[in-house]
Amino acid sequence: MTGPRSTARHPAAGHPLLILSDVDGTLLGEEGLPVTPAALRQGLAQLQAQWGAPVQLGLASSRTLRELTVLQRALGIPGPCIAEDGALWAVDRAAHADLVGRPDIEQHGRRYMETRHIAATEVTLRKHMADIEQFAKADTQQRPMTALRALGFRTPAAARRALHARRNSVLVDPLAVTESELDHIRETSEQRGLQLRRGGRWFTLTSAGGKGPALCALRHHFTVDGVSPLIAAIGNEENDISLLAEADLRFVIRNPHRGPHPALAALPEAIVLEAEGPGGWMQMLDLLSQRASGARS
Repeated sequence: MTGPRSTARHPAAGHPLLILSDVDGTLLGEEGLPVTPAALRQGLAQLQAQWGAPVQLGLASSRTLRELTVLQRALGIPGPCIAEDGALWAVDRAAHADLVGRPDIEQHGRRYMETRHIAATEVTLRKHMADIEQFAKADTQQRPMTALRALGFRTPAAARRALHARRNSVLVDPLAVTESELDHIRETSEQRGLQLRRGGRWFTLTSAGGKGPALCALRHHFTVDGVSPLIAAIGNEENDISLLAEADLRFVIRNPHRGPHPALAALPEAIVLEAEGPGGWMQMLDLLSQRASGARS
């Protein structure tokens, strides 16, 4: 991961704005969205009107691409995705006959998405950790459906989207093992060149360098004629550190009962939002609007 980027750029320079948001504990909380999807779309539309250049919302999560596209459809806000804790990223492509059958093109509902996998497959990850008994206990995909329901996967379809659609990572349940066993899994994975990061309720095992490198790839993708987007990132947990570090504007959501993650709050020029949980998300939009207004004055 490179050092934190400068945040000296202003929307008056005509840069488009790309917001990359973590999902669980940031955009979504235990009770769901802090606002209705309509209010979220309205807030983004108001920001778009003030910004003076295109504004786009993307999701960056340890969730699978299938889960993220389902969430985007529910919100009515399509956009780029960083999935499986940075193990892959995807952008929309206009429907065209030449896209059919291409290995880098996936269809999600009516959307065609160019998808780039930048980490080892989940099969390879399990081979690397096959001799670790504690890992097998914590590997969520190995649990029966009865156990998955107790973990919040209410239907087989939800389990498929979260677990069986996972291609470049393994979802680890920290409550299935003791703290010392979890430490052993983390230490062993690091010794083998893998990363185990916390993202809300779960830990995700990947060979990826986190969400940050995927953000850099998106920045390059959206750079047109030498003009790259201004990137704002918002997150709340350990697996958001590289995401915020690579962004131009950094927003930190407070975790209920735990406050802001110390490593996120310590990033240069990071803004710790006042509201706990996802309630701070709309506050971020207000601050971005104020930034746009200040750049015009």
